[in-house]
Amino acid sequence: MISFITPMRRPDPTEIERIRSMLPKGSEFIVVSAPGGAAHARNIGAAAASGDVFVFVDDDVQLITDWDWDAWLKRDWQFAVAELYWPAPRVNRFMMRAESTLLDVLIAVFHYKLFMSGFAAVRRKAFEAVGGYNESVVFEEHVITMDFYRHHFRGARLPVRVKMLRKWHGWSPTNDTTSRGKEHPPPKPGEVLVLRT
Repeated sequence: MISFITPMRRPDPTEIERIRSMLPKGSEFIVVSAPGGAAHARNIGAAAASGDVFVFVDDDVQLITDWDWDAWLKRDWQFAVAELYWPAPRVNRFMMRAESTLLDVLIAVFHYKLFMSGFAAVRRKAFEAVGGYNESVVFEEHVITMDFYRHHFRGARLPVRVKMLRKWHGWSPTNDTTSRGKEHPPPKPGEVLVLRT
């Protein structure tokens, strides 16, 4: 079972269906709207997931791929990232292009598998071994990536392209989606939706 996990500030039925429609059939889709930031929401989703592989997908992306999990899971990796991140035309501004290019160069040229949540897959055992996302830092995606490398987990690029639909503030220390400095309450009823694709 593959469990897709998406944090969403407010569970918008239209957006939920848009994301659900681009995921492979037969997978689990978990939408978390609990407050406390993105890292907290992702950890809540992982705790609710039944899959052996977690895939973190932001609510502001479009994934472009031909899903072939049977083949992908036979490869030797514990965590995986998309092969390309690029802004959609309506947000294709200089800084978005610059940040996307930097990210793609890090992944493709320097082989640094940055666990970016636009699309980031991890086997359950690896996620649990590093303790999930660190909820007390600003750049939780970089921190969990370093945790994977410290544990000598192998990363891979999967043939998934991520089209970003909103302006990205991922490198900003004032990014308001971070979990740092926020309360991390347990989810209330209705803040975790477990769906099937």
